[in-house]
Amino acid sequence: MQLADRSFDAIVIGGGHNGLVAAAYLAKAGKRVILLEASDHLGGAVTTGEISPDYMVSTAAHLVEAMPRRIEKDLKLARNGLRFAARNVSTVALSRDKRHLTLSSRRQDLAALRQWNAHDATALIAFSDRLKAHAAALRPLLLASAPRSGGASLDAKAAFRSLVWRARRLGQPSLEALLRTLPGSIGDLVDDTFEMPLLRAAFAFDAVRGAAEGPYSPGTALNLIYRRALQHERKGTSLPRGGMGALVEALRRSAEGFGVAIKTGTAAKRIIIENGIAKGVETEAGDFLHAPAILSSVDPRATMLDLVGHAHLDAGLASRLAQASRRGATAKLNLALEGLPTIAGLSPAEYGARLLVLPSLNEFDQAFASFKRGKLPDELAMEVTVPSVVDATLAPIGHHVMSVLIQYVPFDVAGGWAAQRDRLLDRVIGTLSLYAPDIRARIIAGEMLLPPDIEAKFGLEGGEWHGGEMRPDQLLMFRPAPELAQYRTPLKGLYLCGAGNHPGGGVSGRPGQLAAELALSDGRRA
Repeated sequence: MQLADRSFDAIVIGGGHNGLVAAAYLAKAGKRVILLEASDHLGGAVTTGEISPDYMVSTAAHLVEAMPRRIEKDLKLARNGLRFAARNVSTVALSRDKRHLTLSSRRQDLAALRQWNAHDATALIAFSDRLKAHAAALRPLLLASAPRSGGASLDAKAAFRSLVWRARRLGQPSLEALLRTLPGSIGDLVDDTFEMPLLRAAFAFDAVRGAAEGPYSPGTALNLIYRRALQHERKGTSLPRGGMGALVEALRRSAEGFGVAIKTGTAAKRIIIENGIAKGVETEAGDFLHAPAILSSVDPRATMLDLVGHAHLDAGLASRLAQASRRGATAKLNLALEGLPTIAGLSPAEYGARLLVLPSLNEFDQAFASFKRGKLPDELAMEVTVPSVVDATLAPIGHHVMSVLIQYVPFDVAGGWAAQRDRLLDRVIGTLSLYAPDIRARIIAGEMLLPPDIEAKFGLEGGEWHGGEMRPDQLLMFRPAPELAQYRTPLKGLYLCGAGNHPGGGVSGRPGQLAAELALSDGRRA
């Protein structure tokens, strides 16, 4: 494809949701922007696909949990067609004895829990309050660029002094609790707090979902606090009407409405560097595009090592990027169903909830041990949604679609996936059948995406969903490396704006927004 116009104010590489957010913010500020996407469609893993004719489902990511309402408002997403089938999706942990547990602090849910276990009802109130306070102390670090570390910079020290000050304002016990909690494991935390195995497993699952870490891995308590801090700006887990692809479509319309030129099927071959300054992009088709600002939402390792190249990088930075861990731990199963599966004990309204299928915490930990050895877990932990319950556009009348995230599925499995794929599928359906005995008979069609499939389909290295693992040593000023943590790179004019940067993965748009705002600020000072 030949591009008639070769000069822009900014070039955005990658048409995932963060790239679209970055491009829209830049164009809204009056910049001439072009966005390049290698594939023929936008959104990456944030997309809606067809399982079977007339059965549509969010192919990979299936919930909006962390995108701030501010981004929706700034980019006029409602005006560009975004609607939500549900704005505040509840979470229900399914129990094999049919006494399902709604995870909330609402009066009626606490009353139900109190009838089951009075100790845990009281403990849940205190735990939720403590989690909310810890997340509030952490939240300001997630609303702006990550603090700088190293050298003569005082940013990191000032940021953590501020964190301690905010925690201290909540009282000395809260400060001490925060300092004890941050380095600890979620498993130890919930073991010390709750009696009910289901309640322990539910909070542990939320701390390690999508991560290659076990419930007793150090730092996983921080993971839960970090996620809650991100989710606060969303004010409720949401299901877009039409699936996750509808969010991307609204972002596309917004970006183009502000003037962004979007070019799909246009892969970047290299970022042009002259004397340590990013000057433009050469496409695989041989076009040369020029701009004083280049923003890449592609994985930081691919951006810096492949598009920029080792010749323009410090050897230490190149080495750290090359060695950064990428361990996918999640598979996705999408099902087309003839009718709604029957889950005994679940009220009609609860079918639209986020449903958790959980083993005991000990079995969950054993599943992680199997994952590390490249084996399938004996007991599966899963997150299930049936979005067609609240969104009739996804399936024919009376029929449904189901979306299932399966935790602790290794990229490389013992015996190879050719032999193990059907075994895993049968184990997933068998586990679901313990709660919905008729599900196997209702399946019309399905699609299983293993970590290697996710890598091949969406370009996510190792099948890892977050552009880099969400571990304490890869968050804040360490994401993806100290030299790159503030979206700027050592090369003037080159910025990183994807999930591999602060504040991290998930469908938030925050890296795209913050990187665009930083690039605009730099441009005003130039």
